[in-house]
Amino acid sequence: MTIATTGLRALIAGVAGAAAIASAASADAVEDFYKGKTVTLTMGTSPGGSFQVYGQLFTDHMPQYIPGKPNIVLGFMPGAGGVKAANFLYAAAAQDGTQLLLSHAIALSEKLQPQGVKFKSEKFHWLGSFDAISQVMVLWGTAPVKTLEEARKTEAIIGAFGKNHLTYQWASMANTLLGAKFKIVTGYSSGAKNNLAMEQGETHGWTASVANLVSTKPHWLKEKKINMLVTYTLERMSEIPEVPTLMELVKPEDKDVAEFMIAGTPIARSIAVGPDVPADRVAALREAFAKTVADPNFLADAKKRKLSIQPRQWQQTEALVKKIASASPELIQRVKLATGQSDK
Repeated sequence: MTIATTGLRALIAGVAGAAAIASAASADAVEDFYKGKTVTLTMGTSPGGSFQVYGQLFTDHMPQYIPGKPNIVLGFMPGAGGVKAANFLYAAAAQDGTQLLLSHAIALSEKLQPQGVKFKSEKFHWLGSFDAISQVMVLWGTAPVKTLEEARKTEAIIGAFGKNHLTYQWASMANTLLGAKFKIVTGYSSGAKNNLAMEQGETHGWTASVANLVSTKPHWLKEKKINMLVTYTLERMSEIPEVPTLMELVKPEDKDVAEFMIAGTPIARSIAVGPDVPADRVAALREAFAKTVADPNFLADAKKRKLSIQPRQWQQTEALVKKIASASPELIQRVKLATGQSDK
């Protein structure tokens, strides 16, 4: 063995040792920062819907995996289909890792309704996705419309959060791509408010998340109080296999529009932090998210609450965001027309 080789090995060992010490110091710094802190998980909706149910699941299980074991509380900031909350997390909120975003499909909002958007979706630090939001057009049992064929002939009033929210966009696509005659009324800022409006006859229905129905209104499904016309998913759902998908019903030339919108659904079941959060805290939060969604107790609790969990790690979520951000102007214009986001 030469002196040069011995020296090189010593250098490598020294660098590795220094890196290990630095890594340990960084981990200690993250733990020291979070110890005794309160982290807020903010969502762009009012209380009472599926976002709150999922949020509570994470407040119950994620703290144990964050160094320092901080407390996590829920925050509600309804407005503009999740854009208001995303704007806040992107710039106004503390960029120290104590503010988390339970995201809506904000990458779609950024492309389809950029007015009022003050963020770049790809610049958020995504921790991962815990599911893909699966939505279905539901109408109350006494509504004048009970099938898609009837919806093509008779007007029905459909509630929605806001114009730049999936609850509006899916209903609009039923009109433009499937020939329905839905009159869409915005201003219902949560799943709970949409459910109440439908039950009281103020509206005839809305595009509900299946998680909302299964977790908060299971008796509606059991007692068949609602009619379900179409799901906005790539494949039929095991919970409601009799309901056709948008992909089955659209014309071949419109499938790319439907696929683009459906590609954004995992983003509406994701968690992110702002663009300037320190890298060591981002890494710690990503690791905490990954451990949480793999935790048997977390999964058992989700099952008990009748919540679907199909996780994607942060790299996959980030790739979906970038794919939407890089879509062609021609496709974006067609999607805008289909979702009621264009004046043309």
